[in-house]
Amino acid sequence: MQGQGSRGELAAGRILLVEDADDIRDAFGVLLRAEGADVATAATGREAVELAGRKAFDVLLTDLGLPDIPGDILIREVLATAPVRPHVVVVTGYGEPYASRAREAGADVVLTKPIEWTLLLQQLRKSLQSGSGDDAASVAA
Repeated sequence: MQGQGSRGELAAGRILLVEDADDIRDAFGVLLRAEGADVATAATGREAVELAGRKAFDVLLTDLGLPDIPGDILIREVLATAPVRPHVVVVTGYGEPYASRAREAGADVVLTKPIEWTLLLQQLRKSLQSGSGDDAASVAA
Protein backbone atom coordinates (compact mmCIF):
# COMPACT_ATOMS: atom_id res chain seq x y z
CA MET A 1 0.00 0.00 0.00
CA GLN A 2 1.49 3.33 -1.03
CA GLY A 3 0.39 6.93 -1.02
CA GLN A 4 1.69 10.45 -1.07
CA GLY A 5 0.62 13.66 0.61
CA SER A 6 1.34 17.10 -0.79
CA ARG A 7 2.55 19.10 2.21
CA GLY A 8 3.54 18.81 5.83
CA GLU A 9 6.61 18.31 7.95
CA LEU A 10 7.71 15.21 6.06
CA ALA A 11 7.06 16.50 2.55
CA ALA A 12 8.66 14.37 -0.14
CA GLY A 13 10.19 11.97 2.40
CA ARG A 14 10.09 8.34 1.24
CA ILE A 15 9.35 6.14 4.25
CA LEU A 16 9.19 2.35 4.43
CA LEU A 17 6.96 1.56 7.41
CA VAL A 18 7.28 -1.98 8.81
CA GLU A 19 4.72 -2.99 11.44
CA ASP A 20 2.91 -6.30 11.84
CA ALA A 21 -0.04 -4.89 13.83
CA ASP A 22 -2.62 -3.83 11.23
CA ASP A 23 -4.16 -1.04 13.32
CA ILE A 24 -0.81 0.56 14.19
CA ARG A 25 0.48 0.22 10.61
CA ASP A 26 -2.70 1.78 9.22
CA ALA A 27 -2.73 4.63 11.77
CA PHE A 28 0.96 5.45 11.27
CA GLY A 29 0.47 5.31 7.50
CA VAL A 30 -2.41 7.79 7.61
CA LEU A 31 -0.54 10.15 9.95
CA LEU A 32 2.69 9.99 7.93
CA ARG A 33 0.85 10.68 4.69
CA ALA A 34 -0.98 13.61 6.34
CA GLU A 35 2.49 15.04 7.05
CA GLY A 36 3.37 14.76 3.36
CA ALA A 37 5.42 11.57 3.36
CA ASP A 38 5.41 9.06 0.53
CA VAL A 39 4.76 5.87 2.49
CA ALA A 40 5.10 2.21 1.57
CA THR A 41 3.99 -0.29 4.19
CA ALA A 42 4.97 -3.85 4.99
CA ALA A 43 3.46 -6.27 7.51
CA THR A 44 6.46 -8.62 7.54
CA GLY A 45 10.21 -8.36 7.43
CA ARG A 46 10.46 -10.33 4.19
CA GLU A 47 7.98 -8.00 2.50
CA ALA A 48 10.04 -5.02 3.69
CA VAL A 49 13.31 -6.47 2.37
CA GLU A 50 11.67 -7.05 -1.00
CA LEU A 51 10.32 -3.47 -1.16
CA ALA A 52 13.65 -1.97 -0.03
CA GLY A 53 15.47 -3.88 -2.75
CA ARG A 54 13.22 -2.43 -5.46
CA LYS A 55 12.85 1.19 -4.39
CA ALA A 56 15.02 3.75 -2.61
CA PHE A 57 13.68 4.98 0.75
CA ASP A 58 14.93 7.86 2.86
CA VAL A 59 13.80 6.24 6.11
CA LEU A 60 13.17 2.70 7.30
CA LEU A 61 10.69 3.01 10.19
CA THR A 62 10.34 -0.39 11.78
CA ASP A 63 9.17 -2.33 14.78
CA LEU A 64 11.53 -5.01 16.11
CA GLY A 65 8.93 -7.64 16.97
CA LEU A 66 7.96 -9.01 13.57
CA PRO A 67 6.31 -12.39 12.91
CA ASP A 68 8.85 -13.75 10.42
CA ILE A 69 12.33 -12.40 11.14
CA PRO A 70 13.89 -10.53 14.07
CA GLY A 71 14.08 -6.75 13.66
CA ASP A 72 17.88 -6.64 13.80
CA ILE A 73 18.06 -9.14 10.92
CA LEU A 74 15.57 -7.03 8.96
CA ILE A 75 17.75 -3.95 9.46
CA ARG A 76 20.89 -5.78 8.30
CA GLU A 77 19.14 -7.21 5.22
CA VAL A 78 17.60 -3.87 4.20
CA LEU A 79 20.92 -2.07 4.60
CA ALA A 80 22.66 -4.79 2.57
CA THR A 81 20.16 -4.74 -0.31
CA ALA A 82 18.82 -1.18 -0.49
CA PRO A 83 19.97 0.83 -3.52
CA VAL A 84 20.55 3.82 -1.17
CA ARG A 85 21.12 3.53 2.59
CA PRO A 86 18.00 4.67 4.43
CA HIS A 87 18.12 6.32 7.85
CA VAL A 88 16.86 3.61 10.24
CA VAL A 89 14.36 4.56 12.95
CA VAL A 90 13.17 1.80 15.28
CA VAL A 91 10.04 2.00 17.42
CA THR A 92 9.89 -0.89 19.86
CA GLY A 93 8.30 -2.08 23.06
CA TYR A 94 11.42 -4.15 23.75
CA GLY A 95 14.20 -2.85 25.95
CA GLU A 96 17.66 -4.32 26.23
CA PRO A 97 19.26 -6.33 24.75
CA TYR A 98 17.01 -5.77 21.72
CA ALA A 99 17.65 -2.03 21.42
CA SER A 100 21.42 -2.63 21.45
CA ARG A 101 21.06 -5.34 18.81
CA ALA A 102 19.10 -2.92 16.63
CA ARG A 103 21.83 -0.27 16.97
CA GLU A 104 24.55 -2.85 16.23
CA ALA A 105 22.60 -3.86 13.10
CA GLY A 106 22.59 -0.26 11.88
CA ALA A 107 19.68 1.55 13.54
CA ASP A 108 20.30 5.29 13.74
CA VAL A 109 17.57 5.94 16.32
CA VAL A 110 15.79 3.59 18.73
CA LEU A 111 12.55 4.87 20.27
CA THR A 112 10.77 3.03 23.07
CA LYS A 113 6.98 2.51 23.12
CA PRO A 114 4.74 4.07 24.10
CA ILE A 115 5.82 6.93 21.88
CA GLU A 116 4.38 10.40 21.54
CA TRP A 117 3.54 11.20 17.93
CA THR A 118 5.29 14.58 18.18
CA LEU A 119 8.55 12.89 19.27
CA LEU A 120 8.38 10.38 16.42
CA LEU A 121 7.62 13.18 13.96
CA GLN A 122 10.58 15.18 15.27
CA GLN A 123 12.92 12.19 14.84
CA LEU A 124 11.64 11.50 11.33
CA ARG A 125 12.09 15.14 10.36
CA LYS A 126 15.70 15.03 11.65
CA SER A 127 16.28 11.80 9.74
CA LEU A 128 15.04 13.30 6.51
CA GLN A 129 17.14 16.44 7.00
CA SER A 130 20.33 14.53 7.78
CA GLY A 131 19.94 11.62 5.38
CA SER A 132 21.65 8.39 6.36
CA GLY A 133 23.79 8.67 9.45
CA ASP A 134 26.35 6.96 11.59
CA ASP A 135 25.25 8.39 14.94
CA ALA A 136 23.11 5.78 16.66
CA ALA A 137 20.90 7.19 19.39
CA SER A 138 18.40 5.89 21.87
CA VAL A 139 15.41 7.91 22.96
CA ALA A 140 12.93 6.81 25.61
CA ALA A 141 9.47 8.31 25.26
